[in-house]
Amino acid sequence: MILIKGALAASRSVFYTLLLLIAVIYVFSIAFVQLTANSEVGSKYFKDVVDGMFTLLLRGTYLDEVTEFVADLREFSTALVLLFLLYVLLAAHTLMNMLIGVLCEVVSVVAATEKDEQQMGAMIAKLDFILNSLDKNNDRLISKEEFVRLLQNKEATMALQDFGCDPVSLVDLADAIVVEVHG
Repeated sequence: MILIKGALAASRSVFYTLLLLIAVIYVFSIAFVQLTANSEVGSKYFKDVVDGMFTLLLRGTYLDEVTEFVADLREFSTALVLLFLLYVLLAAHTLMNMLIGVLCEVVSVVAATEKDEQQMGAMIAKLDFILNSLDKNNDRLISKEEFVRLLQNKEATMALQDFGCDPVSLVDLADAIVVEVHG
């Protein structure tokens, strides 16, 4: 569930990263189509811009059968090999790792948020149970005596410490926290 929530939270960043990847593929495809026009390499891999984009996606981004492809490019021109390596650096390494980094970061943030929410829910349930057991007159208000009993309850003080509150400081602030209700 955390992975799904993380993927949904990262969908905007992923969308823009994929748009950037498509733009890089498009620009490099145009360059390769122009540079390999009227050649065997061009007719095999870069017939048009769309075919070039497909070739660059498979062979340059996913690195599928890259050895054969680079050998064919090298037979035609060493400069094309260097251009292809620049494309691989941009597309396969930089953009794909950026995409992975975005997803991992968002999933870890979502996981931490989920953990905090679970801890908060457990803490609220624990404190609610303790407060209900200490509320002797069932008025859902805490008198000073009930507040002092709360702070003397070991389970309640441990719950407060887990929540990040210092029970000793609360004893000092008891007069300011609890306001007597007179009817």
